[in-house]
Amino acid sequence: MKRRDWFVVGMLAMVLGFVLAGCTTFQASGLQMGIMINGGTLFNLSSTATEPEVRDAIEKNIKKYGGDAVIDVKIKYGSNPIQWILTAITGGIWMPGTVTVSGTVVKAVN
Repeated sequence: MKRRDWFVVGMLAMVLGFVLAGCTTFQASGLQMGIMINGGTLFNLSSTATEPEVRDAIEKNIKKYGGDAVIDVKIKYGSNPIQWILTAITGGIWMPGTVTVSGTVVKAVN
């Protein structure tokens, strides 16, 4: 193979590496935090099973909007092309990602 051919093969391999490095995604939806319904919830976002940073962000927004709980919580983890490049450059040692949390803050009716 010519030198140019090796260059093209190398570039294609690098692009494939970027794409495969960015395939890590996770999404959970329909979750709630704050109010117990019938003694429990399917996923307890208040437990230690959830990352502290995610729980803290949810709790801060509950307080910020004057609510008691949050319903219809959607947690999505993924990465973007810049993060794919950083992952590829470090050989997968550092894999930055972005967590997006959305939901509806509600106030309990007494």
